[in-house]
Amino acid sequence: MKKYLLFLFVLTFVLPVRPYDKKTLVERFTNCSCGPCASLNNAWYTNTTKNLIASGSMNHIVYNGNWPSPGECDPMHLLNQTNNNARISYYGVNAVPWVQINGVVFNTGSGAAAFTNTVNQGNTLYSPFEIAITAERFPNNVFDVRVIVTRDPADVTVFGDVRLRVALTENQVDVVGNSCCNNGETHFYNICRDMLPDAHGTVLEIPDPGNSVEYSFQYIASQDFLDKVNLDSIAVAAFIQSNNTKEIYQSFITPLVESDRLNAAFVVEETMGPVPYTVQFTDYSYSSSSIISYEWDFDFDGTIDSQEPNPEWTYNEEGVFTVSLTVNNGTETHTRILHNYITTLTAESDILIVNGIQYITYPAEMTNFYNNSACFGNHQVDIWDLFGDQGFDYLGNSSIQKVNLFNRGIPTSILNLYQKVIWIGNNFGGDLPFFDADQVIDYVTRGGNFLLATRMANFFFNQELKNYCGVSALTGDQTITQIIALDPNLVNMSSVGTNSLVHLVFLLQTSEAIPIFDNDTSNTWRAGFRLNKEDEGNFIFIAGRPYRYNNTASFANYDYIIDNWMKSIMVDAGNETPVAANSFHLLQNYPNPFNPSTSIQFAISSMQFVSLKVYDILGREVAALVNEEKQPGIYEVEFSAEGGSASGRDAYGLSSGIYFYKLRAGSFVETKKMILMK
Repeated sequence: MKKYLLFLFVLTFVLPVRPYDKKTLVERFTNCSCGPCASLNNAWYTNTTKNLIASGSMNHIVYNGNWPSPGECDPMHLLNQTNNNARISYYGVNAVPWVQINGVVFNTGSGAAAFTNTVNQGNTLYSPFEIAITAERFPNNVFDVRVIVTRDPADVTVFGDVRLRVALTENQVDVVGNSCCNNGETHFYNICRDMLPDAHGTVLEIPDPGNSVEYSFQYIASQDFLDKVNLDSIAVAAFIQSNNTKEIYQSFITPLVESDRLNAAFVVEETMGPVPYTVQFTDYSYSSSSIISYEWDFDFDGTIDSQEPNPEWTYNEEGVFTVSLTVNNGTETHTRILHNYITTLTAESDILIVNGIQYITYPAEMTNFYNNSACFGNHQVDIWDLFGDQGFDYLGNSSIQKVNLFNRGIPTSILNLYQKVIWIGNNFGGDLPFFDADQVIDYVTRGGNFLLATRMANFFFNQELKNYCGVSALTGDQTITQIIALDPNLVNMSSVGTNSLVHLVFLLQTSEAIPIFDNDTSNTWRAGFRLNKEDEGNFIFIAGRPYRYNNTASFANYDYIIDNWMKSIMVDAGNETPVAANSFHLLQNYPNPFNPSTSIQFAISSMQFVSLKVYDILGREVAALVNEEKQPGIYEVEFSAEGGSASGRDAYGLSSGIYFYKLRAGSFVETKKMILMK
């Protein structure tokens, strides 16, 4: 995305300035199995909106939710579920049909006349902005969308958090032969197919009165998108909205048109990864003639880093990086700048808490839950908030070391930075689309420890996860007052407030899972279990809204579970496979390169005197991390170049470079290399 100011020159002889014409935006929430939605459409909604759109009175965007039919049924929800869910959660939609006009809820029972009056009245309101859009589609199915926002020269409005939101809409979608789309309709209109960059939008840099700001978005259509969307029916809608009050200041929509000009474009398979992160860039530039030169700047420092069409680049520091590409076809040049495109991360703790609680909906409960360390006890943790920046102060709790505010799925490479992951789910407003059961199974089988705590668990347990855990079925919605501990080391957890939409599990007799919680000891449905297969990590499940259990009891239970059931297992960083403690092993440190700390794992199969020491490149001893007799087992030692080992030795004051660590255990001796990169 690029942005720059365009200064408008005001001539002395122009006509007096008047406010910009406002175009009302109607946002509709629906589902293709919704009977009342079809009834509303047939009664008046479809014809009324078509007429108002044709007369230029309104713009229209329709978002498909995941109910009343299951989310996996509605094809319009499936193609764009993350953005649909985000808009649903933003407005607090809890039923369909649901309509917002200029950000305000409209009662659809009021009828067509009231709807038309509200739309027309919205058009008479003052708008401080004008929107212009250029939307191009190139022969290689790359979209280039440029949005110019101009501010009224006489405007004196004081703005807060204002967002520019951009949607790709399809004028008509025909759905035939889908058993879930059973409300009697086959034609659907103005369907949101994607949002740029996402439903949270782009923070608008408010220009001075009379000036403009431009934003550029690149969209590379996936094969799934191409298979399901009619590109000739795509339009680009942009609207400016107060993120706090939800007021929509202006909207504009224009068709996507074909273009044949030179266009620089590129993509990477994954924009986020751990340090060091090697990225393969793939060129999607278009020219009607041959492109003769490429100039890449991978960190936007003004230096040309590569002139290859599809280069590879390694990011060795944590940060967010802007990338630019300039292409030349001998006649003209074009530059594509993707701001904040690549993100590299490190881990500060060995536990990652994934937050799926929406702060705007549960402010007091979320505050109490995290301020009281309810889901991690006495442990230090990192946080990943699936809603992005919700304005919640995680760092008010000193046990929280690092906060990642990303409204997106967690790449496997980032998940693998952590030995333990605790997913605080809720399935409300957008956390479910980021839960990948297959990714979780892979993580656990490779030695990771994963705890899933959520209501509405049936949506999280796909068939593969059920099979892995030996779960045959889950209940429908239950409301519970407590869950009863089945393990003597755990305590009962009473509900605080209404703990509804709870799904309990039924474990097969052949399941290796051990029940740990029940809601009623007289039945066989379980509210929690733990599972640890041989040479794998642990999978643990706790049913119910995590934030609606007594915080003190939760603290005690999670603290015990982390210490005793989420045990570390050695994972070879080279091939990501688990290593059992039935022989001697020294694994590669991780991360490597590191700054300032790294973890070293080793295993011994019999009681031995163990020595683990670090040496510099000249063979001088830097640190003795272990120097004592050890029982058979798996061990992990942290080495910090700044603060010594985890046992509290003095700082070593090491400089960047190559170091070696050597393990001696009886006759077993092995040495490995590690790199400190400051």
